[in-house]
Amino acid sequence: MESKVCLEVIEGSCRGQRFEFGEQDTFMIGRNPDCNCIVKGDNTFSRHHLFLEINQSNVTLKDLGSLNGTRINGRPIYDGRGKDIHPEEAVPSPPQGLRDGDRIEAGNNVMILHINGPAVCVDCGQEIPAKDKNACEFINGAYLCLACRKREDEKNKPAKPQEDAKPENVRMNVKQREIAEQNPAAVLEELVREFLNVQSGRGDIPEIQGYTELKRIGAGGFGIVYKARRKSDGATVALKTMLQTRKPDRRKALLFEREKEIIGQLKHPNIIRSASGGIWNDIHFIEMDFADGGSIWDMMEKGNKPIDLKVAVPLLLQMLEGLAYAHEVELTVTTEKGKKKQTGVIHRDLKPPNVLLAREGGILVAKLSDFGLAKAFGAAGCTQGALSQTGAACGTPPYMAPEHVTNYKYIKPATDVFEMAATIFHMITGQFIRPMRGQDPFKCVVEVKPRRVRECMSGCPKSLADVLDTALAWDEKDRYPNGRMFLNAMEKAL
Repeated sequence: MESKVCLEVIEGSCRGQRFEFGEQDTFMIGRNPDCNCIVKGDNTFSRHHLFLEINQSNVTLKDLGSLNGTRINGRPIYDGRGKDIHPEEAVPSPPQGLRDGDRIEAGNNVMILHINGPAVCVDCGQEIPAKDKNACEFINGAYLCLACRKREDEKNKPAKPQEDAKPENVRMNVKQREIAEQNPAAVLEELVREFLNVQSGRGDIPEIQGYTELKRIGAGGFGIVYKARRKSDGATVALKTMLQTRKPDRRKALLFEREKEIIGQLKHPNIIRSASGGIWNDIHFIEMDFADGGSIWDMMEKGNKPIDLKVAVPLLLQMLEGLAYAHEVELTVTTEKGKKKQTGVIHRDLKPPNVLLAREGGILVAKLSDFGLAKAFGAAGCTQGALSQTGAACGTPPYMAPEHVTNYKYIKPATDVFEMAATIFHMITGQFIRPMRGQDPFKCVVEVKPRRVRECMSGCPKSLADVLDTALAWDEKDRYPNGRMFLNAMEKAL
């Protein structure tokens, strides 16, 4: 039985409304028209009051710095920012893990959260009997079954002789699981190091899934990227590794495999090829082309320095070539009902670190990477416990379009257009499209409109600035509808 989450409003102006979630999603409540639940006639509610993340049966909530605060089961999680504090200066509450039956009070509205479905162990994926549910509560609404807890106790007993250590027994312990909810990359590195050390101790040549000579070259919200040598032919490749913090149900596992299948079909000179993948314990691997020129982020000295326009123009045109192809390519996907055709794929997380550079014929060529990985790994349970803390699983706030937060499940190519434009803006100006001001990043995304490029770059050609301003339009209907139209406009401007 798959988990279903429902938020029911039982008191207030929204009384009678029900919102159901069958997959990973974000949800915002407030008076503003872009909220998923629009609260009318209640001035005790802020414009953007509450933000929820739903990921399987794991639900977290944060108050976005409201004037009057929020209560869960009668307990204040946020007392309100105070009338003397400007909304943009308000500090939001930390994310709060929610349980089935929790009562949420905000303004004059009262909501009840229903999580329908079995409690499932984050480690082994087995359903937990109702009688053991309370004893198996873990963190962020997750559960760890009694058998897995017992196995953990056994592991913590005095160490066994070294010869008993087996690579296949290297797994996350309870403490690592807690850390992984906030920093998967740190735990992933521990596990990989332990795995390779055990192999070495047994006299084996250290390798993972047919790859050896692993060297870390990057890290992100989900995991770590390694440079590696493929044993079958000696080729140098990149391994994108992701840590699975909770077991997915069957439907979400199929979604993960479908997204991997889509990624593998993208064949374009300006997109990094992702050929194959595997899984070892809780670690997913995706093999990708190795780009020896670093990334746009590296070229910008970790985002701090703009790229000269003469250097940036050929690269940004290549980036748009890759995006245009991705939005219109014909793909075959496997569903529960068989094979079907699909037109295009949305990236969902365009930003300078995801534009890699390869040296080809003595010049640098831009290649988009990580197409669809945010969606794929979110489905597989490779997420931090709270998207609302960092945004790693649904996008990167400094580049995000507003509808990426308020309409997460249904974003279209126009969202990629905005986020590509935000990436180009940062490339040529050295500044983000909106100053984050230390406030909650998701609140900033839905409340602060992008700056115009000429505000940050006096020498920007008017034709280029006009194209970027259109691509960064607040309303997605006012943008270029897809990467091809964006590319065509940019070519005319340049």
